[in-house]
Amino acid sequence: MLTGPFGEAFYVFVTLVAMLNPIEAAAAFATLTEGRSSEDQARIAFRSSIVAGVTLIVFAFIGEALLKALGVEIGAFKIAGGLLLLKVGFNMVFAEKTDRQTAGEAKAVAPASDPSVFPLAIPIITGPGALTASVALVFPTPTHRFLNGGIFIAVAVIVVLITYLFMRASERLTAWFGETGIDAVSRIVGIIVASIAVQLIVNGINGLTNFAIR
Repeated sequence: MLTGPFGEAFYVFVTLVAMLNPIEAAAAFATLTEGRSSEDQARIAFRSSIVAGVTLIVFAFIGEALLKALGVEIGAFKIAGGLLLLKVGFNMVFAEKTDRQTAGEAKAVAPASDPSVFPLAIPIITGPGALTASVALVFPTPTHRFLNGGIFIAVAVIVVLITYLFMRASERLTAWFGETGIDAVSRIVGIIVASIAVQLIVNGINGLTNFAIR
């Protein structure tokens, strides 16, 4: 088991990959940009990645300050966030309201509009689950805050870059995985998200009660 900064970086990486789900984002990107030129697709992928990355990082750091201003303890937020992530995980496992469905609905409403910010950057890439997880991930412990914050920013940039590359290769990925393959991957990721959610709830209870649940 990895410990220290490397262990934290690995945990943040796995969590963000599960929450941003680059494969599902690529499938949604393919739906939203179908019929557009290669240059237009490149511009949309780049812009949505920048917006998603900035939103994720800024919300992570502002979120904790906002909680303190409201008098909400991080333990309570972890419990609430864990419950929200648990619902996200269930939706992924049972294929309820997928990113591709969200993309299809948005394209049907406004087929010619620029999808870079909505719905691609928000909520497909950085949805409520990813934003909630980011607040819990950025400062996992009260010590080494600069190191923890630096790890989160570095890993977040890497995961967003992976998502960007997946979107640029969306046509090949969707052709290779197929609809069944993407559904299978999303369900597996949903199980991981549900596991992370339960752990967040446990950590929140431990933080509020000082009662260690093993």
